[in-house]
Amino acid sequence: MHTCNWYISSSVSDVLAQVIKHMADALMTHSKDIDLHVISANDYGYKAGFELKTNIFARKEIWHLFGRAPFWWRIVRMHSRTVHTLLDGMKCGRKWAGYPSRFFTEGALNGEAVIFPVFDAISSRSEEGKRAVYVHGEDLIDSIPKGDYEVLDISGKVLRPEVFSGLYISRDTGPREAMRAGLLTVRGLSVASRKSGYLDEILGPGGYFLIDDDSDMERIIRQGLGDKGRHTAMAARHFLKSRRSHERCTDSIITLYRKVIAQ
Repeated sequence: MHTCNWYISSSVSDVLAQVIKHMADALMTHSKDIDLHVISANDYGYKAGFELKTNIFARKEIWHLFGRAPFWWRIVRMHSRTVHTLLDGMKCGRKWAGYPSRFFTEGALNGEAVIFPVFDAISSRSEEGKRAVYVHGEDLIDSIPKGDYEVLDISGKVLRPEVFSGLYISRDTGPREAMRAGLLTVRGLSVASRKSGYLDEILGPGGYFLIDDDSDMERIIRQGLGDKGRHTAMAARHFLKSRRSHERCTDSIITLYRKVIAQ
């Protein structure tokens, strides 16, 4: 049995924290060799002090950091092997604070391990939400053509496991948006975005509507809210569940940990 602490730092967004917790559930369900404890900076309130301080000095075979390192991380590195996962890799300008790892092969360098994120399915008890066009950021709302649909901004909101109905539009091609799109896809939405290597890894190259400078947004919305949108979303969910399954997530993490423990 290998002992492991995961620390989700305060720099990690709520959306990414959801994905990481789904990964923890997958690991605990599919591996009997890992004794895992998850610590999230944003879960702590007034009573955090004693528990957090106790954990800082607790030796584990692996301490796995997600996000930017807190000031006390150097203490952890003195007594335990460490793994560090950054969503943006070294593009954030930070130094690795453990064995380097990331969520995407896109942009990965030699020596960086890739672990596969996992996206949980919607709750079977959920009721389908209203049909709408969803965006991330108020600046996008004004660029959406008027029609017989509501336009809703979901930025800054925790994505609860309810069913959505409609289309999600984003012009951001970064890894954070790919993670958000993955969560929204398993909750029922089709996705429209600029070409993104990160999104290709999550939904597949044909799993979303492609937006470019000459795109007819009215047509994309009409198709995204219709049968073509439903079919595209189904294909994306199939790609996501096969390429980012609980088993593949678990295998990628176990492979990484074996490498780190063997050092």
